[in-house]
Amino acid sequence: MVFGNQSETTGDETRDDRNAGLPGGSGGFGRRSFLTAAAATAAAPLVTGSGQAAQASGGRRRIEIDSTGSKAVNYEFTATGAVEPVRGDADGNDSITENGDGTRTATGSVGSWGRDTYTFEGRITGFSPTKGDFELRVDGTRVDPSAVAKKKTLKSLPAASGVLGGGKGYPDAVPKSAATTVVSDIAGLETALNGASSGDVVYVDPSATIQAGKRELTVPSGVTLASNRGVGGAKGGEIHAGEVHGEGPIHTEHQVRITGVRITAPNDEYTEYSRPVHSGVVVGGNGCEIDNVEISGFTYSGVKLLHSARVHHSHIHSNPMDGLGYGIVCIGGGSTLIEYNRFNYNRHSVANQGTAGYEVRYNHFGDKAVAYQVGTHRPGATTLNIHHNTFVPTKHINSGEDPESHVSIRGVPDDIADIHHNWFHNPKKPAPGRGTESIIQPHSNQFRNVNFDTNHYGAKKPSDPTIGCPR
Repeated sequence: MVFGNQSETTGDETRDDRNAGLPGGSGGFGRRSFLTAAAATAAAPLVTGSGQAAQASGGRRRIEIDSTGSKAVNYEFTATGAVEPVRGDADGNDSITENGDGTRTATGSVGSWGRDTYTFEGRITGFSPTKGDFELRVDGTRVDPSAVAKKKTLKSLPAASGVLGGGKGYPDAVPKSAATTVVSDIAGLETALNGASSGDVVYVDPSATIQAGKRELTVPSGVTLASNRGVGGAKGGEIHAGEVHGEGPIHTEHQVRITGVRITAPNDEYTEYSRPVHSGVVVGGNGCEIDNVEISGFTYSGVKLLHSARVHHSHIHSNPMDGLGYGIVCIGGGSTLIEYNRFNYNRHSVANQGTAGYEVRYNHFGDKAVAYQVGTHRPGATTLNIHHNTFVPTKHINSGEDPESHVSIRGVPDDIADIHHNWFHNPKKPAPGRGTESIIQPHSNQFRNVNFDTNHYGAKKPSDPTIGCPR
């Protein structure tokens, strides 16, 4: 199937749509079917107060039902304002009903290890079930399902724009009081991780800088590695890999959480490719979460994903080595979620080795870049969802060109690369081939399995507040 530009916004001149009229294809969007309809209308809410698309504002939030088990989760929630499924993140078995009192009720079912996401206005007045194998999140932050309908619950959460990248104000930080073990040197960290079991919290002392040397440490299944980044404005305890050795200092097994720590290396300036190389965190197990961390200075990647994972509310920057230099690189898995992060000065902030899948949403890409910020290598990966991000850097250090591309889809995805509601500071509309447009597909003379619509091009602020990361 072939898709092209369908409905774009811009403050600049328009370009002839070289893919106008191309068919959507009968195969649809893999596990989604929305591309059989016009993409311009797909983003409209099912129900809004006035019957027209509601505009995002400081009052619009996102609610996510995230299955953590093998059975489907049937859910229902009611909101006082407009409710809208996030495109590509609701499986078509959901419905939204307007009630007689002006509220809206959403019902649906999320399959095993899946997720459904909606935006809503106002507040939640009811949610069920209150227990089960799922997590409930609002703007990416875990919320107790039994408490989400209480007025004070949502009021206590900061605006999503205030905690992009985590740090100060991040509401899901792990306090030191939750620690099973507190460590302040490499021997203590190694001993604690070797002896930890599922449910334990190994805590890096907030004042510590732990020198990893040539050690490669593994966080066992079910264990949390934490520190206090953001608590009272704290930077968080640090694990520093001063020597380039092996795969890198931190590896994970299954169901691991890494949160509130700084993981650093000294290679934080642009340099030509050379070996050896290393990564900050190598995710070697399923169901892992990396949140509220700061990662910088690695030659291969800040985060190397051998399996799908959730990476959110983190600051991943200054991993700029030419040839590699990834903020996050997806090697395995089909459902990695990357959201609410700040990226800056990586060669590629999010890349795919060519066979995995990912969703990249609600992120901010800062003003310094070595090359394109998000993309995939050949053969082209599986399903790629890239939406509601803000891409600032237009100049590439490795080429010196300005403007240069933000997104590069090398190869042809098995399913689709769906790119929508992004704010691209590069004013040049997408084009296939190896050019300098905002979105490119270098190895094709026409867009293949790439859809883009409802994006904004140019540095001028979009008039539509639903476009770009939370602001």
